[in-house]
Amino acid sequence: MTTHRLHDSRNGAAYHLGGPDQWAGFALDHPRLGPMQGKAFLRPHLNLTGMEVSLNSLAAGQGIPYLHAHRQNEECYLFLGGQGEFQLDGLQFGVCAGSAVRVDPAGMRGIRNIGSEPLLYLVIQAKAGSLEQANTADGILGEHPPVWSAPEGAIGR
Repeated sequence: MTTHRLHDSRNGAAYHLGGPDQWAGFALDHPRLGPMQGKAFLRPHLNLTGMEVSLNSLAAGQGIPYLHAHRQNEECYLFLGGQGEFQLDGLQFGVCAGSAVRVDPAGMRGIRNIGSEPLLYLVIQAKAGSLEQANTADGILGEHPPVWSAPEGAIGR
């Protein structure tokens, strides 16, 4: 899998981690369970300071082998492809591309793939109750429109 830094500056970072078809090649070294295929956290690549984001791919028939909760972070799951089941506090419901699920820190959650294709999803974690301004309230418009130079090539090259 080809991953590489695209940009790094005082005000941001960009990193290419490949398309969703490559996410199954990621492996998280879980401190108690050992290697877990199909999960990559973006915090170390992007130097995130107020949230954690992960890219996830569960193979057909695969599930996360444990339920979990958090001490202070709520999570938002955004499903991009495949079919799965989500379990929240003992209740199960179906998820697929376009589904979004928010879970409070104390909610016991789990996921499994019930389809024949990879279940692809993003997870965003942030401290519950920490959002002070939502939507466009936090935005500051620049005085000038962007000026674009000629394209230098496709992203990921």
